[in-house]
Amino acid sequence: MVGQKVSVTRGGLVLVLLASLLGVVPGTFAKAAEQQVLKVALAIPRTQEIAIEVKKYNDKLAAMTNNAVSVRVYWGGAAGDDTDVLRKMKTGQMDAAPLSVELCSQFVRQALVLVSPALFTNYKQLDAVRAALTPAMNKEAYDNGFKIMAWGDVGRLRLMSKQPISSLSDFKKARPWLYPQSEALKEFYKQVGATGIPLGLMEVYGALQTNMIDVVWISAVMGAALQWHTGTHFITEQGMGFITGAFAVRRGAWDALPQNVRDSMTQLAEEQGQKNQLQIRKEDERSYRKLIERGHKPVKLTNLNEWVKVGEAVRERQIGRVYTKELVVKAEQIAKQYAD
Repeated sequence: MVGQKVSVTRGGLVLVLLASLLGVVPGTFAKAAEQQVLKVALAIPRTQEIAIEVKKYNDKLAAMTNNAVSVRVYWGGAAGDDTDVLRKMKTGQMDAAPLSVELCSQFVRQALVLVSPALFTNYKQLDAVRAALTPAMNKEAYDNGFKIMAWGDVGRLRLMSKQPISSLSDFKKARPWLYPQSEALKEFYKQVGATGIPLGLMEVYGALQTNMIDVVWISAVMGAALQWHTGTHFITEQGMGFITGAFAVRRGAWDALPQNVRDSMTQLAEEQGQKNQLQIRKEDERSYRKLIERGHKPVKLTNLNEWVKVGEAVRERQIGRVYTKELVVKAEQIAKQYAD
């Protein structure tokens, strides 16, 4: 039945996110004079399953770090919308959170090329471009007050809607959500003549329930975790890109950790990064299948070339305003090597 709760492994998703931030590796740590509590903001709701897993995680973390560090999670947007969270990180009220590339661009401008429209069609392309840019992006982030623990993605970008959306003409008739931080999405709407409704991340669920909007851009795993699936009935078969971001830590909180703790956390993030990323991608595919099993109707995009051409036009128009021509050419050359 459409609107029925989908059994997605939210606990697994959360632990992947937390592992990207902290992780635990064997070793001995000097006992901290005072335990440092890292305040982590997550948009997804708290469930009993997640609460149990996070307690286990904190117990293990405390044991391995000799109580140097623990995590306190603010669930379901309790710390505010994503823009509120970033503001609170800048002022020291929050310590860490998974942030969209659009928000990361406030302290890593070049990161926006990772969501450049019509650039990636498969994960190999995304991985290769991101790997090439990561050293420079991490340095820029640190210089601007943030430690990046991991860059990653949370699934294929799809349309979830109340009515089937298969063509650009269908899309123009709809009331699509506009993520206010996305310059690419604003330009896309301008190119196709659609009227987007700007809403903060935590406002989308209510807007779907009240029919203020009828189309959202989201991955299957995040759509289920945020419960947006309860207000939609259709989902596109094809991915139209990838939802990309990073797990960022406030530099002040990071620098305050003992050096050996930071070293171990960095080592684990590097060692576990690929494994954690593969797990999220599997969860996304599993979530898509579950949504279909539970009643969402798959929709095949028609005239796919039209969507691609608009994406390419958006990318071209953003050169010089959002990212440099040199950066786009570099990304295009790398992506071409791994094209389908």
